[in-house]
Amino acid sequence: MKSSYPLLNVVLLSAVFLTGCATLKPTRTSGDFVRSIHFSPLDSFSYDRTVVSGMSYRDVDEAELNTLSEQVLTNELRARGFEAVESNGDFYVVAKWHKQISTYAGLFDSVDGPTSTMHRRNYGSSSTAVRFWLTVEIYDSTTNEIFWRAELPNIFDAIQYSEERVAQSLSRAIQQFPGRIEKDPNLPNIE
Repeated sequence: MKSSYPLLNVVLLSAVFLTGCATLKPTRTSGDFVRSIHFSPLDSFSYDRTVVSGMSYRDVDEAELNTLSEQVLTNELRARGFEAVESNGDFYVVAKWHKQISTYAGLFDSVDGPTSTMHRRNYGSSSTAVRFWLTVEIYDSTTNEIFWRAELPNIFDAIQYSEERVAQSLSRAIQQFPGRIEKDPNLPNIE
């Protein structure tokens, strides 16, 4: 039996083919600007603080979160060409760790990646556990206003806590922050 709508058959077949070729994309970005800022004058930064909130932490874990947050974020920003100073930098960084009972919002939230998440026996749409949420915020020192933020919910389960996962999470949070802009000394200053 021949179809009386050959064009419709081609369109439907194309739609099925294209749907099958679709790829899964992460549901969350690692960070982005939340307001406009003149980026080129930013040369130096200071690490301001680590905020630890939510459910209770072991003292050793809280101390490690404070230490690793400052170390990893400082190293990442230095690698982008910014100078680390004790205070009065052009911008400052705040890391926020929050521990709460939650469900996975998506396969791409975990620092271990989607494959590891799917292979966990207890993964499911209703999988509830105590998990960490990481937020990294960057503020303009002159106005004390935030201009860049990365939010990583459900980054890893509390039972999976390790120094390596903390460091990987911090690196992932800051990965989209741009490098320092090299200024050409031959260009006139427009300020």
